[in-house]
Order: sequence, then C-alpha cells, then structure tokens
Amino acid sequence: MSVYDSGHERGTEIVSIQQSTLRAVLSNFETGEADVLDVSKPEHLRRISRFNLRLDTGEELTSVAFHPKLDVFAAVIDAGNKPGRLEIRSASTGFLIDRVIVGFGPDSVVFSGDGKFAMIANEGEDFLFEPSSKQFFTPEGSISIVYLSPSGHIERHKNLELANSMNYEGFVVSKGGRFMEREIDWNGDGVISKNMDFDGNGKIDKKKVLLGYIEGREVFGSETQGEKKILIPIRTHSPALLEPEYIAITPDAKKAYVTLQEDDAVAVVDLTSEQVIGYYGLGASQHKVDARYDGWVKFDQSMTGLREPDGITTVANGRYFVTADEGDTDEDNGSASDKDQPVSGGRTVSVFDAATGALLGDTGNQLDEFAFANKVYPDRRSNKKGSEPEMLVSLELDGVPYVAVGMERAGSVELISLADPFHPKVVALGKIAGDEDKSPEGIAHYVVDGEHYLLTANEMNGTVECFKIARQGAE
Repeated sequence: MSVYDSGHERGTEIVSIQQSTLRAVLSNFETGEADVLDVSKPEHLRRISRFNLRLDTGEELTSVAFHPKLDVFAAVIDAGNKPGRLEIRSASTGFLIDRVIVGFGPDSVVFSGDGKFAMIANEGEDFLFEPSSKQFFTPEGSISIVYLSPSGHIERHKNLELANSMNYEGFVVSKGGRFMEREIDWNGDGVISKNMDFDGNGKIDKKKVLLGYIEGREVFGSETQGEKKILIPIRTHSPALLEPEYIAITPDAKKAYVTLQEDDAVAVVDLTSEQVIGYYGLGASQHKVDARYDGWVKFDQSMTGLREPDGITTVANGRYFVTADEGDTDEDNGSASDKDQPVSGGRTVSVFDAATGALLGDTGNQLDEFAFANKVYPDRRSNKKGSEPEMLVSLELDGVPYVAVGMERAGSVELISLADPFHPKVVALGKIAGDEDKSPEGIAHYVVDGEHYLLTANEMNGTVECFKIARQGAE
C-alpha cells in the first residue's frame, strides 16, 4: 500500500500499533529515536512526531510498545553491562512519565491486552572477560513484570528469575555442541575488533583459538572474525545462558510464553503467582530444504533443524502458541544436509498446544518454497538458515485464525492459515519494495474500515512498509 521512509539508512526495528487511535510507534536502534506515525490512511503513512530519547553513550533503544488505551508508549533501553530500564513516555509530547530499572539487556516489551501491565524479556546477552583467570562471565537473563496505574505511572514491578532448564524433558542437544556468536571486548580496549591476533604470533590466521572458559567449557574465537564473533558454548543450559527473547501474553492475561531462542525452548509464566512454572523444549523440524549455495535451488536435501524461535504469538483465544523458527546458534561441524546433526533454525512456523507444549504442526519447507515461487528466496542463505522467519503477529479473518511472519532474509512477509492447526498453510506473500537488503524485524497488524493491514519495520533500509491483506488471497 505504501512505504514510510524514516530518513535514516537503517535502524527501524520495532513497530507497535494503538488500534483505537490508529497510531504506531517505531523504534530506531541506531539513533535512539522513537517516531509516532499516523497509520489511519494505509496508502499514506505519515509521521506525527519524532522523539529523541537522549540515551547515554553505550545505551541502545531495543524495543517499543504502544499502550492499548492510554496516550503513552513503553521503551526499553539496553545499558550494556548495567541493568537496563523501562521508560513510559507520552505519545503526544515524548515527555518521560516514569521509568524503572529492569534486568540486564532488555530486548523486547509487550503490554497486556487491558494495558494493566507490561512484560519485558531481559536477554542478558552481554559478556565480560577476566584475563587473569581466563573466565567469561554474563549476567543471567530474566523476565520483568511492570504494573501501571490508570494514569500510566509505574505502581510496582517484579523480576522473575529463570531456573535450570535441564530439569525438564524435551530439550535437544546436538552431538557436536552449539554456540552463540557474541561480540565481546576480549582485550579490554573498549573496541570490538573485526579481526584479532588472538595467539600473538603476529599473523591473522583463519583458525580457532582457545580464548578462555565459561562454567568449565572452552570458549573459542576465530582470528578472521575477531571480537565480533566469539563462540560461547551453550550445552550447559545454565540459568546464565538462558536468554529470553520475546513474549506472548494470553488474551485473559493469566499466562505468558517467552522464547528462549538459543535453548530451543519456551518458558511458561503464571501471571497470577508471578512465577516461571515450566519450560517447553520445542524439539526439531524435519523436512526437505535447499542446503547448498551453488546457484541452483533444489529443495531435495533432508534437514533436521532445531527450531530456536525468535517471535511468538498466541491464537485461538490462547489455546495455541505459534513460533517463528529463525535459529540463532552455530553448529560444530554441522550442515543443513547432515541428517545426524541437528542444525540451527527450523525454517518454519510451528503451532503448539499452549496447555501441554505438544507440537501440533509446522509449515515444513513451505516458507522457503513460497519465497522461491515469488522470486525472493535468498539462495546465498541456503547453507545457513534459509529465509529466516523472524517475528510474527496473529489475526483473524472471517473467523479463521492466521499469522503473518516477516522473512528477514527474503525481504517479505508471508501469511499462514491456521484453519487446521495440525497443517498450517502458507497462502500469500508480500514483497517489500526495493532491491536492497530490507530485513523486516518488527511486524504489526491493524484494521481500518473492516480491512486488515500489516506493517513491517525494515531495519536494514530505514523504512516501514504497509500491506493490505486481500480477502481473495486469504483462503
């Protein structure tokens, strides 16, 4: 329908809509700004205001959420090696109404449907290195619940700790091990170097070098990738390595489901008792893929992929939760065509029973095949994670539940029917305008005059795109 250009080359990451006023708030992680948009005319998205949150050096605006009723929005700020914070700001003036310190590395924020509270996923993904002991350290991830007054001020908050996930069944650990790629200031000079002579031999070699340890596990780095991609092993499944990513709150606000992407799991939060009451291991998806970057696209190689979801949402009044299975780890000697070694990312959207965590069904290879049929499949990513489903949003058309998912590497959004939750079906695709990298991150749904629209926040080209869902395409 239309494109909103922020005027910045990149950074437009999360978009959230207030349906009652047809306004949206948009975050920019590069500039620390929040734009408020008028989305009432989908054919012409218009900026109403731009607010500079005046972040300190080293801080980053990671997520925003529009309150469903009040003239306020929430913003979460990652403060690096210090606990982050939640800010409540006026959507009309940008004025800071209230703020509170939350956990380390807050990465996403969502409001309950009634607006009485917000939840924050504190990823805690920053690492420190102590040279004398050769030990790596990281703060533990957590989940924050922040309760608001009718005026939008903060009444109280609580941080929920995460337990050791190895106490629960259903977790899949690959034989060769999996790793998180993390930027770490290994030499303490305050700069993240893209290559580094880790072993001090005067040369930058393409090899792994032992850098230290975390919880008794070896930590390696590649000299050609330097401090940009130090490999942290995640086989321990310790609380320190559980990193909450995104949150879905049920419509009745009694439970929430939180993705733990690197651990291929979802944490279940009871919002009445304010406790993490369990974990669902999400397992692996098995289907055919194109696993080679060779100029030919053939979906004929078998793959077993750990789901490792990023986005999550609920459908059918909270009966199911649905995940976007992007993947976010590296495998030790694993490849997408190695049937005996699970790889990172299911390349799927998956539907689970919210009460039991049982898998009902997933899209198999429909996402990549649909992208290929519409000439947006990224063959260069075939041996990685394919089109990479990122974030998703649920909606209902004529009584049928759907989800729309942003495809980060395919520069598109795909619509999936959940008429049969055991067999989710991709039914439509919208291509984001332009030939440059778009990387849709945030996604939001809204309704104008009975018509359904989607917004995607495209972090690599600084835009927001609006799509209309054509009824004849949603069958």
